[in-house]
Amino acid sequence: MTRTQWVAFVGAFLITACLAVFWHVFLFEQQFLNLGVFTRMDDPLYLYGMIAWVLEALAIVLLYFRTDWRNGSVFDAVKVAWLMGLFSAASALFGIAAKVRIDDLVLWFLLTGGFIALHTTLLGLWIGVVSMRAQRA
Repeated sequence: MTRTQWVAFVGAFLITACLAVFWHVFLFEQQFLNLGVFTRMDDPLYLYGMIAWVLEALAIVLLYFRTDWRNGSVFDAVKVAWLMGLFSAASALFGIAAKVRIDDLVLWFLLTGGFIALHTTLLGLWIGVVSMRAQRA
C-alpha cells in the first residue's frame, strides 16, 4: 500500500471505530437491546468488532484505490462508499432481519440503515479528500 492508502486506511478505521461505538453504545444502545439484536452486551467479543473495523476500512480503501474513480472528485469516492453501503445493507440490514426475530422492524431499518448511510458517507468523504490531496501534491 502507498502512503496515501495507509493514511486513508487509518482514517477509515478510526471513523469506523469511533462512529460504531458512538452510534451503537452511546446513542442507541437501549434501542438495540430492546430490539433483541444485542445479546452479548454483558460479554462482548471486542476482538471480533476490531476485526470487522479493520476489514471494513481495508475493503473500502483497496476497492477505491483500485478503481478509476480514485482520479475523480470527492463525490466519486462517496459513490464507491455508497456501493459498499448497499452491500452492507443487503447482508447486515436485510440479512439479519431475515434470520433474527426483531419485534420492531421499522426501528431496526432506521437505526441500522441510518448507521450504514452515515458510515459510508463519512468513509467516502474521507477517502475522497485524502485522494484529492494526494493528487494535488
